[in-house]
Amino acid sequence: MKSSRAFTLIELLVVIAIIAILAAILFPVFAQAKQAAKKTADLSNLKQMGTASMIYTADYDDTFMLQSGISCDGEWNYNSRIFIPSNWNIQRNAEEASGCFRRIRGGRDAAPNSIIPYTKNIDMFYQPDAPVVEIGGSDFNTAANNQATRPANLSYSFNGLLSTMSATEPVSSADVPLWWPMFGKKAERGGGYTNPFLICPQADQACKFSAAGPFGGACNAGRDNRGISDPNGIQSSFGNVSYGTQWIFGGKTQNWVYADGHAKSRVAGSGNPNNDPFAPAGTYMTNGVPSQSGIYQDTQCHIPLFRPDRVPN
Repeated sequence: MKSSRAFTLIELLVVIAIIAILAAILFPVFAQAKQAAKKTADLSNLKQMGTASMIYTADYDDTFMLQSGISCDGEWNYNSRIFIPSNWNIQRNAEEASGCFRRIRGGRDAAPNSIIPYTKNIDMFYQPDAPVVEIGGSDFNTAANNQATRPANLSYSFNGLLSTMSATEPVSSADVPLWWPMFGKKAERGGGYTNPFLICPQADQACKFSAAGPFGGACNAGRDNRGISDPNGIQSSFGNVSYGTQWIFGGKTQNWVYADGHAKSRVAGSGNPNNDPFAPAGTYMTNGVPSQSGIYQDTQCHIPLFRPDRVPN
């Protein structure tokens, strides 16, 4: 009986080389497919956030969410983190049950908390694969024994310039951001704040966007020549955050929601202040992480891309 011929060493090496070549070709394809699937899943989540926001406006006299409420010191809480969801911290819940938060209006208001009853899922606020960071400090200690419910991992921020504005007021709702990845590819655990936010120093006035411009034309001055604080909403700003890369998905893209409720992918880093919040004052460092040099503000001290009265180019 004739025995079967064994593979020679050369034949084995050729087979191994072919497999290696095929793997080198296919693995990047698989990685791109995986990235595309995450991008699609994230876009679906954001679309649901947009739909939830539209339902909210229908239930609240056609107005968008409030960027923040009044804090215990009696001022608009526009540049401070708020618990997301509002009731996860057992210790703070107990303190506030008998403290000032019982007596003030909207102390725990934040746009994510406003739409949670409509999304019914805090996981929608999380961007797939984004590194989750702890905020730190006693208030945002997310140790298991301090949780009444699960804290959110927050990747997305509300555009505070739309705070309490009628959904019909933006000049071009399809071009004004409603939700966007303010941290880049990163998520903060347990809380967050609105970015960009309206500066509202007057607690006895409504906190709403105004195109009037600040006293004296100086951004962030806060007072006129008589020492009186600026009226609310005449300028906006960004908080100090440590950004992740803005190149979130393949092709340097991000997913955003707009004021008409639709969600779409967009390219980051255009260099145009009408399309990029980090330009021209901000620049991009290695791998799409913006510098901390500041956010561009126009002559009326607002961030152009987020203005509800902006006319698209």
